[in-house]
Amino acid sequence: MTRLLCVLMILAISASAETDLERRTRQWMEANPHSLPHWLTPEELTRLDEIGRGFVPTAPPPGPVRNVAEFEHMEGVLIRYPLGISTSIIREMAEDVMVTTIVTGASQETTVRNLYASAGVNLDHCNFLYHATDSYWSRDYGPWYITNGNGQFGIVDFPYNRPRPNDDDIPVALATWLGVPWYGMNLEHTGGNYMTDGMGISASTDLVWSENSGLTHQQIADRMEDYLGVTTYHVVPDPNNTYIDHIDCWAKFLDVDKILIRSVPTSHAQYDEIEATVDYFEAQTSSYGTPYEIYRVYTPNNQPYTNSLILNDKVLVPTVSSSWDDDAIATYQAAMPGYEVLGFTGSWESTDALHCRTMGLADRGMLYVHHMPIVGTVRLAGRYQIEADITAYSGEAVLGDSVAVFYRVDGGAYTRVAMTNTTGSTWVATIPPQMPGSQVGYYIHAADSSGRTATHPYIGAPDPHLFLVGGLSAPVVSIVRNDGQITLTWETVPGALTYRVYSSAGPYGAFSEDLTGVLAGTSWTTTITGLQRFYRVTATDE
Repeated sequence: MTRLLCVLMILAISASAETDLERRTRQWMEANPHSLPHWLTPEELTRLDEIGRGFVPTAPPPGPVRNVAEFEHMEGVLIRYPLGISTSIIREMAEDVMVTTIVTGASQETTVRNLYASAGVNLDHCNFLYHATDSYWSRDYGPWYITNGNGQFGIVDFPYNRPRPNDDDIPVALATWLGVPWYGMNLEHTGGNYMTDGMGISASTDLVWSENSGLTHQQIADRMEDYLGVTTYHVVPDPNNTYIDHIDCWAKFLDVDKILIRSVPTSHAQYDEIEATVDYFEAQTSSYGTPYEIYRVYTPNNQPYTNSLILNDKVLVPTVSSSWDDDAIATYQAAMPGYEVLGFTGSWESTDALHCRTMGLADRGMLYVHHMPIVGTVRLAGRYQIEADITAYSGEAVLGDSVAVFYRVDGGAYTRVAMTNTTGSTWVATIPPQMPGSQVGYYIHAADSSGRTATHPYIGAPDPHLFLVGGLSAPVVSIVRNDGQITLTWETVPGALTYRVYSSAGPYGAFSEDLTGVLAGTSWTTTITGLQRFYRVTATDE
């Protein structure tokens, strides 16, 4: 009896001496014996010096370098077995892209194939990479895709910020398997703490600074530019104040000019920090030269709604059977018109969800459209030139008759205007003049002989680029008929420098026919043609 009491007392003392980290790690490993947790375990904290051991840096990719954004076209998704996501998510992903599952070998591949078949996963859209892994956080250790100056896709690798050598080897194994160039950037990092717009702007929390304390901030920025083509690198404090410090726990690039950021009640402990971060990004400029459109998703109980996966024209959102799930889905739908937004439950945590456990694999034969859109309010003009550079990484020819601009005015039907190839990969078209106050929406479409199509912006017609035609209307005060002619006279518009007269066959038609060019005066005379015509006079200031 005495011996039993002693044993119980020892166990009680041991349990009370267990730290919170040790307890969490033990509970995790009991529930997930085949994957290390998202955080550094107590044992790993003693081996931090092993991070990057054996990493072999390479020269940067030949320039110019462009880092592919996760909202661009993907050919696949990288996950790992044993799984961190449900087979229902895998079934959804395999409808459209190749699901690459990391397995240890042929025996495990057979096990996974049988599992997928029983779950209705399209096995024709599944392949398998043989390699050992330490965890299922494929976002964190997975590849970062770039295009280089030789017109090739490649993979940029980095020392993974965990002493997990099997995970750290995955980008090398994948590059070898795919037969694409591999580049070693000697900068400790992790995919969950990184987002990019695909045009040279990226963002992380200041974890990247603390984990690379031997480098200056400028040296870190220089490496990001050399290897990834990042010319503007936003590094901000983690407003969540959690152990993980990953940006995907609170923000996400939805497009070049759109950022999703979580919101919380004013009573939330991190409310001020989150709103300060919103203020920071609202003050920044997107690669389009415009302020960011900031969308907010409500996460009162730290729901991981920003930790989503954009997969071509679908958005897979982690839901938690919360009363706020529907609002989160609606937020994505409002921010991303034309996308199919789907919610999935899982073993999600506030610091770890769907985005962490999946990694998009860029389409190596991508048909890429580079375009700087016309946005905001623009001056009244005789035409609006649209220019794009179109690159077919498949090596197939761009189909000339497919390249076009589709535009609409004030939400009406789209009109097609063919684009002309001028030099090299450059294509141009013009949208005809529009009346002041008109809102013009447009997108670019292209196809190549590989069967790929592309639009810019990515989703095309449902969410086009928008610009507003500026200028002033000049009130017409008299129309005088005399000997087969009419003279229009209008009021002087304060501040106006020039005027134009436009014509239409009907009062609500498109006043697109520029009859006069620039006029300095306030009257204009023309010969009557015998047809019913309607006129509109516009003024342009400085």
